[in-house]
Amino acid sequence: MADKKSWKDRMSEYGRDKLGIGVGGKDPIDAETVRSASQPIDEAEFQSRVKGYGKEYSEASFWEKVKKFGKKAGVKVVYAALLLFYTLKDSDVPPWAKSVIVGALAYFISPLDIIPDFIPVVGYLDDFSTLIAAVSIVAKHIDDEARGKARARLVAWFGESATLDLGEIEAKIDTSKDSE
Repeated sequence: MADKKSWKDRMSEYGRDKLGIGVGGKDPIDAETVRSASQPIDEAEFQSRVKGYGKEYSEASFWEKVKKFGKKAGVKVVYAALLLFYTLKDSDVPPWAKSVIVGALAYFISPLDIIPDFIPVVGYLDDFSTLIAAVSIVAKHIDDEARGKARARLVAWFGESATLDLGEIEAKIDTSKDSE
């Protein structure tokens, strides 16, 4: 039978396995693991862990992908990616959330996709699905500053009208914050 883990669990595990964030021992439920997973790590430590991740995620590869394919990917994909990128930069975001974000951004950046990006109309559907799932998972950590920076960048690239089509993504964030 197929693994019945939730998106949140699968993405968190993927990020933790790749980055080693929040994993203190063999038993993922031990007290030290829970304590370390909830503690922020500093930027230098996070960057040293991300370095081992390879070409899948780096700040340079993120900006290269967005600048090269942003118009083709569309406003929603770019906005979701920018939200995650700016949230990743926040030192108050817990390691487990950062691992989810890096996993989603790495999938977005990677040229290997379930649906290849060059296919018209649906090429970025899998990227958007991954990004929107990550936004849903880490929504309570997406603050107004990250939203503002993402919107400002979106307006600079696509124009003011781009912000009119963000309802689906904003609803994921607002729903999460309402359930706190």
